[in-house]
Amino acid sequence: DGVTMDKIVNQFNEEHPNIKVNHIAMEATTDLYVKLPMVANDDKQAPDLCVVHNNYIPYLADKGAIQPIEGLVGGRENLTEDKFNNADMAVYNGERYGVILDFPSAVLYGNQELIDQYYPEMLDDNLVTWDEIYELGDRLKAAGVVDQIKPLVGSWARNDVLQTFVTNGGTYSEDGKTLAMDKEALKKAQGEWKTLYDKGYFMEEDADALGMFAMGEAVFTTGGTWNLNVIKTYGLDYVMLPGVQYGTDDVLTYAAAHTFVMPQRGYTDEKREAAGEFISWFEDHAMLWADAGSIIANKELAAGEEYAKLPQAMVDKAGTRHWCPTFLYSSVCDAALNSYGFQAVYGHLTIDADAVIAKIEAEIQAQQ
Repeated sequence: DGVTMDKIVNQFNEEHPNIKVNHIAMEATTDLYVKLPMVANDDKQAPDLCVVHNNYIPYLADKGAIQPIEGLVGGRENLTEDKFNNADMAVYNGERYGVILDFPSAVLYGNQELIDQYYPEMLDDNLVTWDEIYELGDRLKAAGVVDQIKPLVGSWARNDVLQTFVTNGGTYSEDGKTLAMDKEALKKAQGEWKTLYDKGYFMEEDADALGMFAMGEAVFTTGGTWNLNVIKTYGLDYVMLPGVQYGTDDVLTYAAAHTFVMPQRGYTDEKREAAGEFISWFEDHAMLWADAGSIIANKELAAGEEYAKLPQAMVDKAGTRHWCPTFLYSSVCDAALNSYGFQAVYGHLTIDADAVIAKIEAEIQAQQ
């Protein structure tokens, strides 16, 4: 993302000799989200504009590190909420805190040649359901190749479990402030992957999911929009789709939203105008961002012919909603799920939602 943003900033600066944007790339969770609250109201150190993951908006807002973004974008017709898909992902406590760039999403990559060979009708609706994954596994088994070709492999356990969790209606919090994790959804999220493994339809522990996909040893692999450029190098006829679903009526993919936010600091009229102009120009030129593999939020451009030619456009063909739990302590929940990974899948621990939630509660209390 940093390299692409550098190119975009350079182009903006060339076209706006009266404005100079300096782009500083920072590691998000260990650097930006730690330092931004520390420089709040410090006009010498606080940046004029930031890009953050939307699920950190409650945390940053409650820390006084960001403010509602209307002060930068008010009056700009191309930046009203109705111009963006899933604009509510940047709303907290009833106020709009950001303008969304794109949705880094948990997706599926499929080997089209293997799909055509073993389950050609599978993608008639541009979706993959869990029932279809099991059916694909059954067909591979009947063909005598399931030990060599898995129907599905997982590249990031945390995101894979979260995709299953949110498509079961799971969330971290109802109000964004109080932990309210759905135990049954969490159990099912872990249990689904274990069932797949127990049937012989999932990869072995420590296997390289993307490597298996590259070698034709998996029909589908989970991944993210950020894996697209690597997938392209495999030389496969591939397709990019929403994460695995439980049904086809409400298609949901686990995703954060890269979001422009307004740091808590003072602004001169000149800085306010310059920051607003950059956001406005960026959104009008969001195809530059899309060319790097991003699922852009700009409704008009996302519905255009140019975007429709890109691989990631398939993710939205079924009316996909991009969503992730937004909570003051999202990072704690994410870290807990990341630490458990697929351990329950491979039998190293039992599927114990109470233990996961207890661990999260203890960490939240330690941070309060």
